[in-house]
Amino acid sequence: MTAEMKKLMLPVVLILSFTICQGQRVRCKDPSEEHLRQKLHRLSPDSLLLSNSEYIPDIKKKKCPSSVNISSELMQDRSISPWSYSINEDMNRYPREIVEAYCLCKGCVTSKESSMVSEPFYKEVAVLYKSSKCKKSRYVYKLRFIRVAQFCICRFH
Repeated sequence: MTAEMKKLMLPVVLILSFTICQGQRVRCKDPSEEHLRQKLHRLSPDSLLLSNSEYIPDIKKKKCPSSVNISSELMQDRSISPWSYSINEDMNRYPREIVEAYCLCKGCVTSKESSMVSEPFYKEVAVLYKSSKCKKSRYVYKLRFIRVAQFCICRFH
């Protein structure tokens, strides 16, 4: 092997050894659900997400009813701006699944007036988002606020 080839081989060997060492680094993991729950509660004690059992998400999207269902026990069915729930999922967020309202109608059920519209009512809620940073072999989650639809209301357009 010539001296010139040895000079060329040195950078290649250094790059290969660096790459091998990088491959052996401890990979970052997600913290436990309990850790994330406690962190969210500590950072935002009054955070309230729809998690109650009465907020059951639809398997299939519902359609706008022709009239108000006054016999239903559910407020969203008795409303002139009926709504239902779906799952908002984000694997880089805690909680990963959030139950969110969606409006069933463009207008309001009892109103023939086209100037009435049905729209979601939003609330800002605290969530944790995964960052690319790693601390003690765990991903770092940062507090953020997102708008989540809680129910639907009728209003003049």
